[in-house]
Amino acid sequence: MEDLPERHRRWVANAYSGKINELHHQLAVVVAACDRSLHMFSTQMHVPNENHRSVTFGFSAFLNAVQTLKDSVQIITRQQLPWSKIEGLRHGSFIRGARNATTHDGHPVVDGWADGRYFVPAKIVRIDNRGDVIQIEAPKKDIRTVSLDFAKDFCVLLKDTLAETENVKDLIGTPFSITELDETFANSTFIPEFAAQLFFNNRQAFEAGLEVARHDPIAKANKSLEDAIRYCEAMRKG
Repeated sequence: MEDLPERHRRWVANAYSGKINELHHQLAVVVAACDRSLHMFSTQMHVPNENHRSVTFGFSAFLNAVQTLKDSVQIITRQQLPWSKIEGLRHGSFIRGARNATTHDGHPVVDGWADGRYFVPAKIVRIDNRGDVIQIEAPKKDIRTVSLDFAKDFCVLLKDTLAETENVKDLIGTPFSITELDETFANSTFIPEFAAQLFFNNRQAFEAGLEVARHDPIAKANKSLEDAIRYCEAMRKG
C-alpha cells in the first residue's frame, strides 16, 4: 500500500494546476483593476474604493499563491527551490519581502496611486521573526508591470523546475488509490448510502479502472503555466 508521504505528494501534485490557475486568476484581478483605474483617470472619472481594494487585496492573494507554489513544487519534485533562485527573477527580492510584509504584518503594500496607476509608495521597514530590521525597497515601476514581469519569470522557473526533475514521471498514472476510495465511500457523510453501496458492489471494476488510468498532473500543471506565461506576455504588449 502506498505510504502516507507518497500519497501526500500525489495529492499536492494533483492540486498543483489549480493553484497555478489561482495565481493566474489573482494576477488577472490586479491587472484588470489597474486597467480600469487608468481608463477612468484618462476619462476623468472617479475611481471607486472597490477598485483600489481589488488591487490591494488581489496583490496580497497573488503573493500567497507564490508562496504556496514554491512550497508545493518542493514536495512534488523532492528538491528544494531556494528563495535565492526566485530573488534572481525580475522584482524577485521585492516579491519575497512583500509576501512577508503582507502575511506576517498585514501590510497593504500597494497603497500608492498617481495618475491612474498603482504603486508601492515608499520603502517598507519591518522586523522579522528573529528581531532583525528588514528594509524592502519599493519598486520604481507600477504594480501592474511588477506583477506581470515577476509572474512570467516565476512561471518559467516553475516550468523549468518540473522539466529538470526526472522523478516527477512516477506521478503519471492513477490520481488516487483504491484505498482512498474505500475510505471516502466508507466515511463521507455527503455520499448517499445507495451510492456507497453501488461503489462497494462494483469495487473490482473501479480498481481495474484505476490501474490503467493515465492521469498526468505534471502535464496539466505545465499547461496551466504556459497559459499564465502567454497571459503575461499579452498583457505586457497591451
